[in-house]
Amino acid sequence: MKYREPQAKVLVVATHGGPKQRQPDMDRQEIRDLFGEDTVLGFFHVDNRPDDNGERRGIEELKRAIARVAAGLPEVGRKVPKRWQQVREALVETGKAYLALQELFALCRAHGMDHDEARLFVTLSHRLGHLIHYEHDPQLRDMVILKPDWLATAISFVLDDEATRAAHGLVRLSRLGALWDDASRLEKDRYPKVLHALFLRLMERFDLSYRIMDPGKGGAKEAQSSDVDSSKPAMGTALHAFAHRDPDTDPAILIAQLVPDTRPEEQLRAAWLPDPAEGDGQQVQICRIVDDHGQSAKAEGLFYQLIVRLHRFSLGQKRFDDSVHWQRGLVLDDGYNGRALLEHKGNDVHITVRAAYPERFLAMLTSEVKYLVESFWEGLRCDVMVPCVAPCGKDAPGSGRFEVEKLIVFKRQGMDKFPCMVSGCSQAQDIDVLLRNAPAARPVASKTLLDEFADVQRALAIIYQKIDKGQAATVGALAKLDANDQRLLSRIDDAYDGLLRTLTDAARDGPRLFSLEPVERSGFNPKQWTTTKFRLILWCEHSRLPLPLLYGDPEKGVHEIALTRDWFRKAAPFLKVLTGTLRLALPVFPNIGLHIDNAAYKAVGKQLDAGQRIIDASLAGGDKQAMLDWLGSDAPEPDKGACSPVAARGAMLRELRAMLREQDPGCNFGGLVRVRNKRNEFLWVHPRFEGEY
Repeated sequence: MKYREPQAKVLVVATHGGPKQRQPDMDRQEIRDLFGEDTVLGFFHVDNRPDDNGERRGIEELKRAIARVAAGLPEVGRKVPKRWQQVREALVETGKAYLALQELFALCRAHGMDHDEARLFVTLSHRLGHLIHYEHDPQLRDMVILKPDWLATAISFVLDDEATRAAHGLVRLSRLGALWDDASRLEKDRYPKVLHALFLRLMERFDLSYRIMDPGKGGAKEAQSSDVDSSKPAMGTALHAFAHRDPDTDPAILIAQLVPDTRPEEQLRAAWLPDPAEGDGQQVQICRIVDDHGQSAKAEGLFYQLIVRLHRFSLGQKRFDDSVHWQRGLVLDDGYNGRALLEHKGNDVHITVRAAYPERFLAMLTSEVKYLVESFWEGLRCDVMVPCVAPCGKDAPGSGRFEVEKLIVFKRQGMDKFPCMVSGCSQAQDIDVLLRNAPAARPVASKTLLDEFADVQRALAIIYQKIDKGQAATVGALAKLDANDQRLLSRIDDAYDGLLRTLTDAARDGPRLFSLEPVERSGFNPKQWTTTKFRLILWCEHSRLPLPLLYGDPEKGVHEIALTRDWFRKAAPFLKVLTGTLRLALPVFPNIGLHIDNAAYKAVGKQLDAGQRIIDASLAGGDKQAMLDWLGSDAPEPDKGACSPVAARGAMLRELRAMLREQDPGCNFGGLVRVRNKRNEFLWVHPRFEGEY
């Protein structure tokens, strides 16, 4: 209840258990003090036993109070178009649990709605909880769920299945199908086969499950169901059926809520060594989960969702038995970006990352935990903390915790030390040292990389030489990289992530990544031109590659637009950041799974270099600060308003999109597909990557 105050309205009702039991009692003042009079609107005593006249004391009074409070809620009595209410009533009258989207649209048309109004009706009905519709999910957008409890029942059949629980959440789609269409159940509790693939996608959408590398082919142990010892958390132990099914038509799935409840000590020791590897640093952050009053609070089921949301970093990507996760922890790996251990200690999440450059992976994981807690559990927030370091007044480094946001504020106020709040400790901690564990306090990665652009390019050239012979084997090629190489690649990934974050708002209406080159490159003088035509080349935000390269077609995703030198000069600071970041962020392994022509890939780098020269020629000497402004905070600047870099970035992209649509009214951005990631952020990706989201 405390997580929903003061929006929630509460009536406290007391009764007693039966004959000869004590009368109901409640501490009214304590409840009012705890939740406030705006939330707790009344106290009632009722009697469940009818008296001699068949009446139950207090029930009628309680009914009147409920009606009175309900009438004052904002949603009650809200006016809607009459046809909307008629459609809602018609949906109830169907008695169906789900409808095809087109069927719902037909019903809307029958009640006088046009297509745009029908879409608005579906969107708002989803937000208000009247139905469920995922308009941005390519596999779910054609289906509308009218009875959410109907879906919850289907999921409960899976969670209660003894065989699935015994296998610690490993299950085949065929087994799920048998559970959902069990002939022994009543008809209302059976779900036809046509829905099973959609149910599986919904479970993925709800962060309940994900598809794993097929155990039969990936090395998971084969075992008869009778051989499974449910008392032992043998990670990856699979049912006998796993080795005898087609993984394409009968995929293997992990139900994260059913993973072992004990820490897999042996696997954890192998995956997480006592000390970091040579050349690696280690950073720790703590996500302290609290309620609106700052008190420690529990986010029930947090790690089940994290296991699903972060499964792309699982150690079991190629072989499920290598996974290391349990109900209160998991180990993750992101190649040169590092390895991470996440543990649920008490109500808090401890995140430790080891890498040559741990800042990038640590920042991403911390952001993911913070977003999930604050978006899923109403009334909870996540305060990011860092542990204390030596010297410690209690000779126990790590026992004290410091809120990163406060450290940054105090640092800006000129303070170098921050007192420890742990009882019995009088050691003040150096703020700079503490903030080394805080990626949020570090300089923007793009700033330092672009300042060192020439040096970074030379270092990248050496890295490419090291791995050029290892294009077909990512792991083998990465093994050739030393800590400095891995640190540089991780910093570049960090810069790319930062660029996309900077342009988050702009992603709703169109793609953010593009490069420019003159149509007539021969004879083009970057210092002497007034108006000329440019080729605007769109990029996929998932693969970090231009569309012509992904399509194998030099004209696909390419548009010709006329630009003036004046416009180009105004846009040059932004274009330099964008083009420079794309140049550095070209994937190290472009051929992995994509079959890209190596010569064409190298040509992209040359094209970006040529673009940089044109941009540099357009930048006046005093424009360097303007370029750095593009990399500043995303927070609005009150003293600059619409002239701030944030506003200008969006305006620049809108102008370019307007030019594209003016020349090509049917422009579909080269076939790029708009998707949403787990944080509800929009990305524009090549169609082959749509399924990743």
